[in-house]
Amino acid sequence: MRPSIAIIGGGIAGLAFAIHYKKLGGRVDIYERSPLSGREGLGFIMLENGMRALSKLSLDQEASKIGYSLDACHIIDNTNNLLTDEPLQGSYGVTRKAFIDLLLAQIPADWLHFDHQFSHFEWSDNNSASYACFSNGNKVSADFFLGCDGGRSAVRNQIFPNAKRSEVRVKELVSIVESEALVNSLGRRFIKFKQLEGGLAVGMVPADDKRVIWFVQYDCQRFDIENLSFEGKKAFAEKLVNHWPAPISSLIENTNFDLSHIWQTCYLLPLEKFHKNNVVLLGDAAHALLPFTSQGVNSAIEDAIELCRVFDKAQEGYTAIGLEHYSAMRRSIVNQYLDQGIALQEEFLQAHHAEQKIPFAF
Repeated sequence: MRPSIAIIGGGIAGLAFAIHYKKLGGRVDIYERSPLSGREGLGFIMLENGMRALSKLSLDQEASKIGYSLDACHIIDNTNNLLTDEPLQGSYGVTRKAFIDLLLAQIPADWLHFDHQFSHFEWSDNNSASYACFSNGNKVSADFFLGCDGGRSAVRNQIFPNAKRSEVRVKELVSIVESEALVNSLGRRFIKFKQLEGGLAVGMVPADDKRVIWFVQYDCQRFDIENLSFEGKKAFAEKLVNHWPAPISSLIENTNFDLSHIWQTCYLLPLEKFHKNNVVLLGDAAHALLPFTSQGVNSAIEDAIELCRVFDKAQEGYTAIGLEHYSAMRRSIVNQYLDQGIALQEEFLQAHHAEQKIPFAF
C-alpha cells in the first residue's frame, strides 16, 4: 500500500509532485494557504532541464504552447552597445498564472484544499510528525508531509528552526506589459540592459504572444525605493532608467504599477539535508536560489520528479534510504546552482568585464 502524503503549499513544486505521483498511480492531498493556488509572481523562464522534467509529467508540449520560445540572450549596456549574444536552447518565457493553470488542470478537484494556512506540526513520541495543524482549526494526519511552501517556508521552520537566509543585496521591481508590438520587437530574445558601472539592470522576457515580463534589478545599498504606491514605483523606475535606450521609457509609460511588486532577492544557506523523519522539503522551501540562476522553478520540478521515485518504490526500510538519496543528490545539484548564483550576483554588483556570464545557471 502506498503511503498517505499531505503536501503543504500549492505552488509549482507541490503541483508537479502531485501530477507525477498521480501518473505513477498514487494520490495526495494539497493544502494551500490562498483561495487560489500559488499565483504570486508574474513569470519566469523555463530552461532545458525544466522542460526535460516537464516531459516526465507529459506536459512539455503543453508548456511550450502556453509559453514563448526564447532563442537567445542579449546583454546590452545602458548606452545601447551589445555586450553579449548567446543562444538559448529549449527555453521559454511563461506567465506564472498560465503555468499554474496548466498544472492545476491535471489535479483532481478533491485533492485540493484551499484557505489552509499551515501553523505547526503535532509530533509523535518517535519525533515524526503526526498531524499538520492549520490556522483555520483543521488538522490532518499523513504518513509523510511535503513542505512546498516557498522560500519563507513555515514547514522548514518547524524542522530546521536555525535555517538562515542571506542578506538582501539585490532587489527587483518586477512588472508586466501587454504589447504585441513589443513582443515582436524582442525577436524571441531575453534582453538585459545593464549599467557598465554595475549594480543596475533592466531585463525583458516575452512570456506569450502579447505579454512581456520586465524588471529593474538594482543594488539596494546604492538605490532603494521608499514609496510603494503606484506613483512611487513609477517614479522610482523613471529616476533610475527612463533615460536608457528604447523601449525602456515606453515600458515604464505603459506599465500598470499596481500590478508590480518588489522582490527582495536572497538565498537560503545550504541545509544539511532536505528532510527530517517523515517531513520532506522541496523547491524553494529546500533551497531558495538567487534569481540570477533562473533555476527556481526548473529545479523545483526536478525535485518533484526525484522525490516521486522514492515514494513510488516505498516499502518498509526503503523509504528512509530513498529520502537520504533524494536529499544528497538534489543538494549536490542545487548547491552548484547556488554557487553560480552567488558568483553572478557579485558580477552584477561590479563593473562590467569581458568575461561576464549570461544570467543563468546550467
